[in-house]
Amino acid sequence: MAVRVGVLITHSADGGRNERLAIREERSGVDYSGEEDTAAAARMSFSFDAVATQENAQQRLYPELLRPITGLMSTGFHRNVLVGGASRSGKENILGGQGIVKQLITGLFSEMTKTSDGEWFSTVSFMQFYPDNSALDLLNPERRGLKPTTHPILGILVEGLCEIVIETAEEALALYEKGRETLKVNSGNLHSRCSSVFSVSVERRLRWDGGRDRQHCRSSLRVFDLAGGARKGDLNGVSPLVKVLELMESGETPGNRLLPLLLRDSLAGGCNTFLLYCIQPQGLLDEETPHALALAQRVRGLVTRTAPRHCGKWSPQAAAREIREQIRDLRTKMVAQSECEEGDTRRLEELIRALQVVKDQDWEKRREQSKEIEEKRKQYQARSAMERTPSHTTDQQGETERRTHLQELLREEMEAHLREGRLGVEESQRRVGRIQQLREALREEERRLTDADRESDQSQSSANQGESGSVLLSEVEVEYTKALHRRKRLMEEHQSLIQEELAKMERDLETEKADGPEGEVLRLGRERQVLVLQMEALRREKQEAERDMEAQHLQNVHLLRSVREESLQVFRVFRQVFEEQGEVVEGRYRTLLLEAIQDAVHLSAQNQQLQVENKQLRRALAQLKDALSVRGDPQERAAVPISQPQ
Repeated sequence: MAVRVGVLITHSADGGRNERLAIREERSGVDYSGEEDTAAAARMSFSFDAVATQENAQQRLYPELLRPITGLMSTGFHRNVLVGGASRSGKENILGGQGIVKQLITGLFSEMTKTSDGEWFSTVSFMQFYPDNSALDLLNPERRGLKPTTHPILGILVEGLCEIVIETAEEALALYEKGRETLKVNSGNLHSRCSSVFSVSVERRLRWDGGRDRQHCRSSLRVFDLAGGARKGDLNGVSPLVKVLELMESGETPGNRLLPLLLRDSLAGGCNTFLLYCIQPQGLLDEETPHALALAQRVRGLVTRTAPRHCGKWSPQAAAREIREQIRDLRTKMVAQSECEEGDTRRLEELIRALQVVKDQDWEKRREQSKEIEEKRKQYQARSAMERTPSHTTDQQGETERRTHLQELLREEMEAHLREGRLGVEESQRRVGRIQQLREALREEERRLTDADRESDQSQSSANQGESGSVLLSEVEVEYTKALHRRKRLMEEHQSLIQEELAKMERDLETEKADGPEGEVLRLGRERQVLVLQMEALRREKQEAERDMEAQHLQNVHLLRSVREESLQVFRVFRQVFEEQGEVVEGRYRTLLLEAIQDAVHLSAQNQQLQVENKQLRRALAQLKDALSVRGDPQERAAVPISQPQ
């Protein structure tokens, strides 16, 4: 299957379009014309599967190229998405936020929920690659020295790479963002030259059909973030994609270099591959665009092969049984021989290792390993947080040394430019572009140092002061003043460079002493060089102003968010105090009510007791009266006459 290629063309630094670059009407090709007055002025045509701009990237790239990936993942296909582009070409916007990684993962888990046949098991891994091809596990930074290994059934695996078990798309995206943050912290100044690979592995245990072994359906999705440009003279290094294509054309093997091996497997192995290349035209002094277009077209001409042994359905029990049979046959052969050959011993060791890999694919075992890795990762993050201050100081020292090195290179380039005198138009533009690149790199280092100082000042002021709103407001004012000084210094540098170029032009014209049409043509050529330099200076100044405006906007948004959070916090405290006061008053009233009820009950009991006692007294009084009435009065008895018997 052919590699499909999509190209994203972002706005140039001055916000406009490159007149040399034209997108064809069918949105599947690009026409590019070289510099004027040169042999490269012929129009070059490049064909791709899709071409998009910033305005329609989400509507074209994902639906046309990437959406079919998620549908085929559940059927056992391995997919690779390569994202390339020079520094500041818009690649970060494609990978982060609402970019393709979120769309791919969300679409993948959506397809998994639609498929009810069997049980699902998914894991993620994240690797970082330095310019020297060394690798680092971003989800477990303590693991280093990752090495590739080829399994006879599972294909290319990474030995020592940890895999975190996930259940939802939100967990995968959270691990992706944490890995990107770790990558920025680990790489430091080399961030723009480091590549990475984020991988999502999906395995489905199919329903048992009554056979001997239960089948599994295995697939994976890998997203490559490739650093560097398409030309070898780029300050941030050349893309690993260029090096791998050169190896493939020459027939050389990557050896044990992990990233070239994974890229070669993606471009020629048993999987489907998609390339998204981001291009940002840079105006008149653009050297990256034609190389980038040519690189993307070279990749589109590649064809990957199908390897059903390394994808689709497989059975862990059958795989283990097959490897055990090979081990038994090899041992029988070695016992029958009088002397063991070195190749047989090495083959036996490889088979034993392959059998162990198959055993490690057990889902419960991988879940336990994932839990252990999560605990270690939390401990590592806690330890890194305690050691953040020394590492920050070390990073600042490295940035200071890099700034000094860039200043030295810039001074050498300026001296060479003034010393060599008259040059051709192409050479002069190349030299001026090199100077501007060094100036931009130097300004970037100064900005990083300023940001680092601001962060340290912010942490110190936050520790000493409790009023975060006033601190942020003062920081915004300080940053605005620094931005004004940077732009003023940049304008002064550009004016100085233009004045030097004008003085050099006058000296060259006086040296030539050409009159007539020839002198006029020479003067016009020199003035054209100065105008190009002025346009480039204005573009750089505009770019710096836009960056400052964006930074100010972000700071204002952050300030507004902080003030809003403070207000919400005040309201929360007020509400909490109000609720506490209400609870106190309610408790007091409840206590009074309880006491009143208790008093009423007590009085009622006392009243009942008094009534009982009153009844008893009345009964006793009545009995006493009855007794008295029975006995009668003695005087009355004496007055009654006694009758005599007859």
